[in-house]
Amino acid sequence: MNTPRSVALPGDMTLAWMEAFNAGSVSGITGLYDPSAVLWGTTATDLIDTPAGVIAYFERVLTLQPAPRVKLGPNRLRVLDDMALVSGHYELQLGHQRLPARYSMALKRSNGRWLIVDHHSSLLPAT
Repeated sequence: MNTPRSVALPGDMTLAWMEAFNAGSVSGITGLYDPSAVLWGTTATDLIDTPAGVIAYFERVLTLQPAPRVKLGPNRLRVLDDMALVSGHYELQLGHQRLPARYSMALKRSNGRWLIVDHHSSLLPAT
């Protein structure tokens, strides 16, 4: 996926995000974020709140070797007019490690497509 996928339904966002991530497409994944988006990436040490910061984060993560991968698990979607919230589980593969993680995304509808305006992702704590 070299160009951002247009997401017409909020329930399609997680699939579009996973496909872009697993393809290693910086433009594909960052095209899913609104210019005002805030991101707490799984491996981020600081809150990212600029388009340049979102791009830099994914340029760093998606060029790791071996390439990281995500596998989505169950999620919950709530649509509230032109906003939607989705929270769920995923597995992050970094190198030879498979790490259980969780995420939350706030989405907004803009010009007929859905964009991420807030994204938090973190590893699940050890039990």
